[in-house]
Amino acid sequence: MALKHSHQGGGAVVVLLLLSPLISLVINRALDHSWHQQNGPRVPVVAPGHWLFTLSTVLVVVIGAVLAVWLLRRKRQPGRSARQLLELLGAITTLQALLNGALVMIAISFLKLGSVELLLIGTGLYGVLNSIALFWYWCLDHQGFGSGLQQACVRRGTVSFPEGDSGGSVLDYLYLTILTSNTLGPPENHQLFGAPTKLLALGQSSVMLALLVIVVARAINTLG
Repeated sequence: MALKHSHQGGGAVVVLLLLSPLISLVINRALDHSWHQQNGPRVPVVAPGHWLFTLSTVLVVVIGAVLAVWLLRRKRQPGRSARQLLELLGAITTLQALLNGALVMIAISFLKLGSVELLLIGTGLYGVLNSIALFWYWCLDHQGFGSGLQQACVRRGTVSFPEGDSGGSVLDYLYLTILTSNTLGPPENHQLFGAPTKLLALGQSSVMLALLVIVVARAINTLG
């Protein structure tokens, strides 16, 4: 697969990735507030305060630690090890987002939430999942991204844009990510190459479909 020119913007992708655990904490705080307002209704599976929610919070701390180590390694010892640390950061952030998202979906099924609260939580989860997907689209398509070696950060070409070689800006990847979520598939004239990128798109579409079904079902139940 031919390597292509890399556009700048990887820093913005990492910043958006790091917004994911912060949004998760805000959602958890909102759920915990609703939980105590309703005098802690009994939930047969998990609820705010459950040890799995605590694990999700601990993972946020781990994310901060790995981020600090990556920044130091990228500056002092740029190379493959720095890239691997960034991939580890992405993997832990993804795990935290999926775990927290699953717990939130279970919790809102039992809590009595208003339509506005439900809308805000659903929007937050939508933003979290898209920030994760955007990071991985960029990371999988950029060889050497995060290594600290600018000359090594070139595109692999696992994503094909309508603009050809001139495509590949952060906005192009954001467009791909958002439309893949909204239409449950890559937008027209965009092609994905390689098993990892195709599996990423399949996973993104599947999770978004599950989120849509659960939130809509909960909203209908709320209105009813």
